[in-house]
Amino acid sequence: MQITERLISLVAPHECLECGREGHILCELCAAHLPPPVSRCYRCGEPAMSTNICSDCSLDSSIAAMWPAAEYVGVVKEIVHRLKFGRAQAAANDMAVVVAARVPKELPLTLITYVPTAHTRVRQRGYDQAALLAKAVARELGLPYAPLLARMGSARQVGASGMQRRRQLRGSFRPRSSRLAQNTYILLIDDVLTTGSTLESAARVLRSMGAAKVSAATFAQAS
Repeated sequence: MQITERLISLVAPHECLECGREGHILCELCAAHLPPPVSRCYRCGEPAMSTNICSDCSLDSSIAAMWPAAEYVGVVKEIVHRLKFGRAQAAANDMAVVVAARVPKELPLTLITYVPTAHTRVRQRGYDQAALLAKAVARELGLPYAPLLARMGSARQVGASGMQRRRQLRGSFRPRSSRLAQNTYILLIDDVLTTGSTLESAARVLRSMGAAKVSAATFAQAS
């Protein structure tokens, strides 16, 4: 959280977007009652209870498991909007609690990283919301964090179909720290799962860097 936001929060504490209670943008009580995501394969929509990827789609994906934490509606949508466009960086900490609770507890020692946001968005906001979320998730889980990827280009993804996104995202990421990724179980973090194409593209690069397995977790899942 930037110093400015810390000072503002002392004078005017954050209020829960759901119930209005002071202290957090999403309080612990409301976080426990967020709308759960539909259990389905993130690619084709077929039932896939535990990993959210069906056996057929897993053959063509670099992601071993996908764990969205909440459905992208109502207060879930609002808190993402506050983080991305309202400069409410503290939202990342409250979102991380929800994401960490969604990730299976029996994971092996895992390195946390994130899907880098396009440079133009980072310049506009002054921060990368996915990096903030990943760092906070790492703290919640007590796992190491490292920025492993860099973003190439800034193609706009909003409204694009899954096929369009996959075409646009080819070559969108490059390695930053290949040595850290080698033979490592990696948990890839992003704020919203839409078609999964961005996460897949990032995971593909991580696997090419030598990662043993890549799973992904997001705060929200869009319909």
